[in-house]
Amino acid sequence: MTRRLGTAALACAALLVAAGCNGTSVGNGATGGAAGGQDGKGDVTGSLQLTFWGGANRAAKTNAVADLFVKAHPGVTIDRQNADFGSYFNKLNIQASSKTLPCVMQLQGRQLNDYTKRKVLLPLDPMIESGVIKVDDIPQEVVDTGRGPDGKLYFLPYGAAYDAVGVNETLARQAGIGLPPDKYDWKQYTDWIASAKGKLPDGVFAAGARGGLPNYFIAYQLANGKQLFTDDGKLGFGKESLIEYWEMWERLRKSGVTMSADAQADEPQGAEQNFVAQGRLMTDSMPGNALTPASATLAGRAGGQKLVTLPMPSGPSGSGNAMFTSGFAIPVNCDNVPTAAAFIDFFTNDLEAGKIFKSDNGAATNRKVLQAQIDDPQLPALKKHELELFAKIAANKPPTILYPPGYQATFENAFSRAYEEIAFGKKTVQQAADSFFTEANAGLGG
Repeated sequence: MTRRLGTAALACAALLVAAGCNGTSVGNGATGGAAGGQDGKGDVTGSLQLTFWGGANRAAKTNAVADLFVKAHPGVTIDRQNADFGSYFNKLNIQASSKTLPCVMQLQGRQLNDYTKRKVLLPLDPMIESGVIKVDDIPQEVVDTGRGPDGKLYFLPYGAAYDAVGVNETLARQAGIGLPPDKYDWKQYTDWIASAKGKLPDGVFAAGARGGLPNYFIAYQLANGKQLFTDDGKLGFGKESLIEYWEMWERLRKSGVTMSADAQADEPQGAEQNFVAQGRLMTDSMPGNALTPASATLAGRAGGQKLVTLPMPSGPSGSGNAMFTSGFAIPVNCDNVPTAAAFIDFFTNDLEAGKIFKSDNGAATNRKVLQAQIDDPQLPALKKHELELFAKIAANKPPTILYPPGYQATFENAFSRAYEEIAFGKKTVQQAADSFFTEANAGLGG
């Protein structure tokens, strides 16, 4: 049974206000198609608006899938609009306020409940019950990441990302410590990090100063069976677990095992350029889909060194891995629900569509689509490892997290800032925990 860790909604107002407004279409979602019922049944025809985020490569793949759908459904036209991540959500927020959301709109689990809270999305459950949208080949835990606090499904995840532990396997073996054992826990991981001290080249550290990384903390909490958020969107864990976590990282930092706070502050943005990709760290957190670009950077800077990704450390409650899904939703203002539902089903479940998109925004959630990509003899080895690791994580039935309003603007920023104050000697661990709890609970759940 899926663990539900919090049941409130996500508000990303600060992100939306700060970002630009270019690139996304404005309109009532669709024109020229039959409205259809909320079960999605009806003629697949007419004009449809599709909006999504991503760069030029992802846009090209998405457009190619849209072309394939149009070819399979004569009479359908699709207006495709995309933007960078920040600008995308800025515009989407404006469209939600004016009830002009495009008929097929891309969402993430971490942003979903900003929109369910405002009641601008159609539940997809009737479309699944009618057979218009199929979820039979998608793991239930993945499907559930598209649910709102009321338990209804509001977006269908087509891609699942995950955080992993990146390891410079070459450095680890040269240090004589190899890789952590299978199903390693957090104590084994930190002991393994500490065992590398004094065995690495000059200027190379065993790990980054990662006490302030929210996703690492979330993984720690999940593995130890801690609740993240309450039903009303406040912090669901006690200060003692946060203090325990920060003290764990402080022992490593103060003993010189991890990089200093000053050095860590200079790390470039982006997993393809961070310090583990540069060969300056033996291990660090990294997105699972960053293995290929990070490996390319490492090859250019330290030829012959090899990166590998591992699942997050486990604990008494099992895996610490959470999934971060992306998918498509249908707004209540959509006047061509049958075509929108058909497109979402096609994008997620069609084998040829999956072959074109190539798990560009997280691993394909449909098991058959995923396996077809894994079995492709032309699939690069690093990409194959990424997809196989996702399949392994999904098989362990990872928990579902429902993020509360203010998560990104309040929780993540406050968490990172609080640990920085510890690492730079401005506050004790207890003082930083007190400040974080006060700030986070004041801003969450609104």
